[in-house]
Amino acid sequence: MGGLLKHGNDNQVKSPDKKVNVNVSSISRKQAGFGEDSAEKIPTFDVNMRVDNHTRNAVLALSKVTADKRSASEMVSLMIESYLESLTPQTRDTYDELVSMMETKDKLDYKLKSK
Repeated sequence: MGGLLKHGNDNQVKSPDKKVNVNVSSISRKQAGFGEDSAEKIPTFDVNMRVDNHTRNAVLALSKVTADKRSASEMVSLMIESYLESLTPQTRDTYDELVSMMETKDKLDYKLKSK
């Protein structure tokens, strides 16, 4: 049984190659395949928004009559994108700043809740 661990002849002992070059470099987590840094991500989570039953019914009906049978959330996003195209540049800049502030608040709130 002890002979199973001995591979080859005892007369032919090889010495390891001592001329080995090792190149070392630093890579990011993304390059290593671990995804993006979580510091840059803005969390996405479900929330509720109060609307009356007529508004809800209209959004649901629009979502059902589209060719893609979209969800209500997707339909609201499409309507927002469509409305944004009609805004003046100054109003659009103000909108972008407000959305950025709200996204930053969400990011900070999420960080505090996850600790």
